[in-house]
Amino acid sequence: MRLKYKILLAIITVGIGICLMTYQSYALWVATYTGGENIVNVGCFEIEFTEQTSSISLNNTYPVNDTKGLTTEPYTFTIKNTCTIGASYDVTLNTLTTNTMKKEWIKYAIQKSDEAKPTTGINLGTNNNYNTATEELQIANLDESIIIASGELKEEESVTYNFYLWMDETTGNEAMNTRFEGSVNIITSAVKIVTAADTILAKGETEELAYDNTADNNLRYIGANPNNYVSFNNELWRIIGVFNNIDDGTGTKETRLKIIRNEPIGKYSWDNKASGVGSSTSSNGSNDWSDSALQIVLNEGTYYNRTSGECPYGENGEMTNCDFSSTGLTEEAKTMISDAKWNLGGSSTYNNVTASMFYERERGTTVYSGRPTEWIGKIGLMYASDYGYATSGGNSTDRETCLNTELYNWNSSSVSDCKNNDWLYDSSNYQWTLTPYSSSSYNVFYVYSFGSVSNFSVSYPLDAVSPALYLSSNVKISGGDGSESSPFTLSL
Repeated sequence: MRLKYKILLAIITVGIGICLMTYQSYALWVATYTGGENIVNVGCFEIEFTEQTSSISLNNTYPVNDTKGLTTEPYTFTIKNTCTIGASYDVTLNTLTTNTMKKEWIKYAIQKSDEAKPTTGINLGTNNNYNTATEELQIANLDESIIIASGELKEEESVTYNFYLWMDETTGNEAMNTRFEGSVNIITSAVKIVTAADTILAKGETEELAYDNTADNNLRYIGANPNNYVSFNNELWRIIGVFNNIDDGTGTKETRLKIIRNEPIGKYSWDNKASGVGSSTSSNGSNDWSDSALQIVLNEGTYYNRTSGECPYGENGEMTNCDFSSTGLTEEAKTMISDAKWNLGGSSTYNNVTASMFYERERGTTVYSGRPTEWIGKIGLMYASDYGYATSGGNSTDRETCLNTELYNWNSSSVSDCKNNDWLYDSSNYQWTLTPYSSSSYNVFYVYSFGSVSNFSVSYPLDAVSPALYLSSNVKISGGDGSESSPFTLSL
């Protein structure tokens, strides 16, 4: 949607004599506002502007230099986004009638109220003209338009501008009896921010969202129970965060939403291939996700196809019955998932490894001999770093301290705030991660039910297998507020 509000500038008439400069009084601003509170509600935007007063008029005005022009009382207006989605806006200065007045004779300056005032003005004639050929931007009697300010507003965010307009000091006798009439238009649009990732990014950092300060600068949900619930696959999932530079498998990098199932789908081995099968060199299986038995279940087998069958459970290829006929992926859910390049780098130690160290190593090349460092597919698991970055910390141990504490020691009572204020922590289950322990051929990292992160044999059936995935970049959030009772809803 495009929302418009017009504020008209009054006619400016300048008379300059050959020997003696004369001038007459005229008001600069005439707004369409006619009384009452000077707040205009347009859709879910509010535009507040100053009323017409002598302090914002150009009485007894003649051409002045920039210093004087910038000391005039500015006309102020505030744009507030009251939507539940971010928005972009343009502020345009539009020429309605010039009557031979050249735009080079008029100067303007605009500033955000919390920024320093400019030191010079801008000539209308030297600014880049804004082409208003598109029908959406067409306004009655509008000949030309110049964008004088642009920006984006998060939900409930506002911005206030000061706008100055004056006659350039270089204007000469040629300006006698000329006329300028224009308008300031505020055009806001919630169309620009449409994807699920954009909707979350528009919120910015809050008590429930924080940037991880990695090289990718992902925005993650943090805390004991943030409002990150999403309805996906006809069940509750949760948003881990907005991840940048996610390769779709073709080399194209995108910003995508990463989600994880709220409840585990069962108790299964990470892998349990017998020695000599695939990449396995022991009866305990292999920590190579690309041919993991669990990976096949999630991406090709019973879970992906929403059927029943057998799943890995124990050493030497042991299997157990598993039924995903009501919990596997629906056809609609599959349309919202696309391939992603998952990093398979690991760590050779579990001691002294913080969340940021895990993140770097997961994207590194340290793996057990012969293992791949990347895998392209749809369904994976959370990383050890995902667990670490989901904490908000607490009163005794803040987030920064938690992120500087090795995850192996998060079970310590001295840093209990770290796990207790981490929504990915599960005190009832051991949780598999995708992060391999590179010093072994068959160990990967898991989150212990007491909060620490250590490594374990992939053949052991851990309690919690929770699928994780990256939503396609074109998926949108179409409703909900993210609470458990009103989860975000998705659409294409």
